[in-house]
Amino acid sequence: MKRVLVGMALVVAGGLGMVSFSGAHDGKPMPLPDTKDVIAMRHYLMENVGDNMKEMGEKLKAGKIAEAKVNAQAITLHSLRVVELFPKGSTSETSKAKEEIWQKWDEFVKSTDTLKTEADRLVMAIGGGKADEVGAQMKKVGGSCKGCHDSFRKPDEKK
Repeated sequence: MKRVLVGMALVVAGGLGMVSFSGAHDGKPMPLPDTKDVIAMRHYLMENVGDNMKEMGEKLKAGKIAEAKVNAQAITLHSLRVVELFPKGSTSETSKAKEEIWQKWDEFVKSTDTLKTEADRLVMAIGGGKADEVGAQMKKVGGSCKGCHDSFRKPDEKK
């Protein structure tokens, strides 16, 4: 739980510092951060979404539905950051981002919008307190992650 909350705090704090890479500062566009920093941040963010999903699943199995709200809120906050963490050309040997992200930018943005919508609905479902509805909505959030990964993420290398 501590890692999840720390991650959420870092993303909120990071969001305050990196509100928009294209925003104005003294009338001039803000510079993009170093590509490696963006790659590291988005990797951390995606890992944290997975950690929150896992912890939420454990809470749901334990009947602690209300306690899962913080996890769903963290995913919602993370979903707001995804697009800005993929500036054009931000790839490396370790990045799993496919070129299709930038070739099909509108489709990529639509995928992130789906995650935002489904994560918001998950927060609302948790508020309703019905385990079956929360479980069904968690599957939709996971499905939105999978859909984006299937289209825009390189597969894991087989060992």
